[in-house]
Amino acid sequence: MYNLFIFFFSISIRIYSLFNAKARTFISGRRKIFEKLKKIDHGAGIIWFHCASLGEYEQGLPVIIQTKEMFPQHKILVTFFSPSGFKNKKDAKEIDYTFYLPLDTLINAYRFVNIVKPVIAVFVKYEFWYNYMAVLKDSKTPFIYISCNFRKTQYFFKWFGGWFRHRLRMAAHYFVQTEESKRLLNKIRIPRVTVSGDTRFDRVNVIAEQPYSNPLIEKFIGNSNVLVAGSTWNADEIILRQAMKNFPEYKVILVPHEVTHDRLLKIAKVFGTDMVLLSEYDTCNDCDAGVLVIDKIGILSRIYRYGDVAYVGGGFGKGLHNILEAAAYKIPVIFGPKYGNFIEAKKLLETGGAFSVSSADEFADCIKFLNESDNLKNVTESSLLYIENNLGATCRISEFIRTIVEG
Repeated sequence: MYNLFIFFFSISIRIYSLFNAKARTFISGRRKIFEKLKKIDHGAGIIWFHCASLGEYEQGLPVIIQTKEMFPQHKILVTFFSPSGFKNKKDAKEIDYTFYLPLDTLINAYRFVNIVKPVIAVFVKYEFWYNYMAVLKDSKTPFIYISCNFRKTQYFFKWFGGWFRHRLRMAAHYFVQTEESKRLLNKIRIPRVTVSGDTRFDRVNVIAEQPYSNPLIEKFIGNSNVLVAGSTWNADEIILRQAMKNFPEYKVILVPHEVTHDRLLKIAKVFGTDMVLLSEYDTCNDCDAGVLVIDKIGILSRIYRYGDVAYVGGGFGKGLHNILEAAAYKIPVIFGPKYGNFIEAKKLLETGGAFSVSSADEFADCIKFLNESDNLKNVTESSLLYIENNLGATCRISEFIRTIVEG
């Protein structure tokens, strides 16, 4: 059944590529991939990491960096499923080779593993490609999963999930984020499980500790209080505008999730003349705008350091974006109501370091609460403890990789 699904998916994506640019990239990026793989230098051996997309790559990056430091003579090969990850990281300095993952057919899996001959394969989070798993097992190549979360609603734990459970048992080890994930895996006879935590904590902590300065942003801020709103969508921006008009002492730094012409036009409709783009901000002239829109990608995780309060978008749409980037700076984090599938959001709410709001009025009430010094101090301490108590996943995983590579 699974192989039939892969077959129909391969046909569907080819048809879809006739009308969709992303699908065309999916196809074109995999052309002649095996010929390209045959040209790689194996060094002392290939350590293979696979990530679905850019988000999973960022999650696996701390482990990639530490693995490279432990084994500088080995080559780090990273594969992606989606174009967004490949395009952004194809020239990343911390890895040696970047490829798209060939579609998960048995033939592709055999060819890939026989050419690459990885010493170990590391799959980040949810990348369950069952033919690759079987081929790696047959070739006696250990593979592990890191930063996983499992839920009882997943098909692995249903009555019809026997075939999938058999594949899961092939992995050498699972590094999961929660005790519940470990319990679920143990229940289906998978004992090789460690509750290591989430590697993203280590990553965001490293970024937060690195020096960063942006004179344009600092000029805009002046002596004002600052709310940094990251990864926002139109629904977030409407709520934000309604709430923050009551707080003239705050400047808002807005970092939209997408920086396109259409998105910037929508933002302009919401904020009007009270906004200015970073690319148009002139340090030589005073600017009375209350909202600075960052029309540059790749710097959000560093901009949160300028905030007294952070707002993270997505919670009024399909789902919350990365709140750990903001929490790493030990500041209060506010987000919308759709956070149910995000463990870090639930935990930060429980510890008192975050707030979920469903309306502009609730947003405004939250800001009023935080403007009281004792409240802000308590929330900041909660954020600090939450981050510090969840560091260390990278070391736990890297030490396991060391035992495999060193034999």
